[in-house]
Amino acid sequence: MSEPEQFDDAAPALGAEAGSEPDSDATAQRQVVRVRHRRRVRGRRRGWLLLGAVVVLCLLAAAGWLIYTGLRARSELAAVRSELHSLRAEISAGDLAAAQQTARAVQAHADRAHDLTTGPAWALSAHVPLLGEPVDTARTISAAVAAVCDRALPPLVDASSSLRGSSLRRPDGSFDLARVERLSGALNTAAAVLQGAEGRVSDSSGNTWFGAVNTARADLLSQLSSLSGELHTADIAARTVPPLLGADGPKNYFVSFQNEAELRGLGGLPGAFAILHADHGRLSFSRFANDNALNAVGSGLNFGFNFDQLYSSTPHPAGDYRQSTASPHFPYAARIWVAMWQRKTGQRLDGAMTLDPTALSYLLGVVGPAQLQDGSSITAQNVVRLTEQTAYQKFAHNNSARKKFLVDIAQSVSEKLLTSKADLPGLIRAGARAVGEHRLLVWSSDTTVENQLAQTPIGGTVPVTLAPYVGLAIDNAGVNKLDYYLHAALDWNAVTCGSTRRVTVTIRLHNAAPAHLPKYVLGATGRPGFPQQPGTNRTVVQLFATEASKVVDSTVNGQPLLVSTGYEQARPAFSFTLDIPRASTDAIVLHLTEPAVPGNLISRMQPMVHPVQLTTELHSCHS
Repeated sequence: MSEPEQFDDAAPALGAEAGSEPDSDATAQRQVVRVRHRRRVRGRRRGWLLLGAVVVLCLLAAAGWLIYTGLRARSELAAVRSELHSLRAEISAGDLAAAQQTARAVQAHADRAHDLTTGPAWALSAHVPLLGEPVDTARTISAAVAAVCDRALPPLVDASSSLRGSSLRRPDGSFDLARVERLSGALNTAAAVLQGAEGRVSDSSGNTWFGAVNTARADLLSQLSSLSGELHTADIAARTVPPLLGADGPKNYFVSFQNEAELRGLGGLPGAFAILHADHGRLSFSRFANDNALNAVGSGLNFGFNFDQLYSSTPHPAGDYRQSTASPHFPYAARIWVAMWQRKTGQRLDGAMTLDPTALSYLLGVVGPAQLQDGSSITAQNVVRLTEQTAYQKFAHNNSARKKFLVDIAQSVSEKLLTSKADLPGLIRAGARAVGEHRLLVWSSDTTVENQLAQTPIGGTVPVTLAPYVGLAIDNAGVNKLDYYLHAALDWNAVTCGSTRRVTVTIRLHNAAPAHLPKYVLGATGRPGFPQQPGTNRTVVQLFATEASKVVDSTVNGQPLLVSTGYEQARPAFSFTLDIPRASTDAIVLHLTEPAVPGNLISRMQPMVHPVQLTTELHSCHS
């Protein structure tokens, strides 16, 4: 077949006229090649277009799958959060059968969320530069939640069954310390799982282009950090409670009851006290007494120059029981009490504890009312008022009778706590609340135990840390009981610029004392060197700040305020004295500079009858 016959559609281009040039065949051949090339190009273009369409369809399908499974995973994680609230309520109520069923539901939701975010689409999308960041973070979140629910939740639910009063306490009322020790294994396992999950989530990106993922990551990190801290504390408790309660032999402790109607840096003036005996889980009290028993007994201790400079009251805190709680660092007071008791009786104690009427109210809310010798009841609702206000009205002219009344209250409530059959979870929650507010503290003379206690709030230590810090302590300098009516608020506002942080601390103190009070409540009013106006409260205020902080300027009610600087556990303590008239408010403003050290703000507010109202804000100068 001739070429023109094979490519009919190219005939016009061949110019087949009579008299064509001799090379017309070659020209025609070139034209044919060109035509074939154009056809191949058009074919390849159609192929690329088809391939591109397929790729786009696959990407759209993958995106649709990611959106669909992502929404379902979010729904499953929301169910996890909701079920966890139910689980806590069931454990608190002691409904362990329901708690175990809810725990299985939580695991199922968490596992489904994890499965929904582990398919090929998620795995491949997570490796796409920039666009894959939120996908990778979302996968990490679901994996962390699944790990916690699968590996940490079961041992915690099982451990909760050991906290029921019927299983932890023997028929004679003593605690089964071996069972407490076994709790440590479950708590340690759960704490390790939480710590690992927190580390993985922390390593994921929190600054992706998808804000919802960033928010979910931040919320989960906050919850993991909080729960991890709680479990760490619980693990330490499970390890320290047995030796504290005499697992390896009898122990004796000094127990002080503080009175915040007259404030001290730790909380309140130490009043009535008791000696607690612990022997293989069995607890009993051997003595109750008022502060007169130790007021004339010194401790013989010396805590060094910084302590003497900062707490320079007369009499000295280390030499007078009533002043022994001047510092918010509890080991100081505990060591003073133990030394005083040994000097007085020759008995070497194994540690010390302290609690205040508010802590007693939390505990009484669980165990129920205690009965006094006169037949009246001490309840969660009246114990604070009775001990820190009513007693001064009732025994306005008989101080000895008032002190006896307070000792009777301490003894009745303490015996009620020891003999109560209330389930332990309720008492643990009440105790944890008191510990979190620094109203219940424990110190041990056993160095190993004390080192563990110091890692938790119950140790009552002022922490040695480089992290941002703010603490408030108030010490009554008017020898009165007006602090029952004192209200305090502290606002910490900081702006970070480079290596420096500018901090403004505003403290408001309001004296809400009524017009007519007993002379004993008014204290030293009218005596030389003390406020002359009845109802005026003289107080020494101490602001504890981040290490290396400095005061730039300070005012009270807009007028210059003289501030002195001391040191507590290597951190600055800025002190000043105020006279606050009745029905008035003092507003103190301190401008500080401090290093812009990383970390979350650590706050330590003094326990008071009316808790300190704390607000904090941290900004960047570029925001």
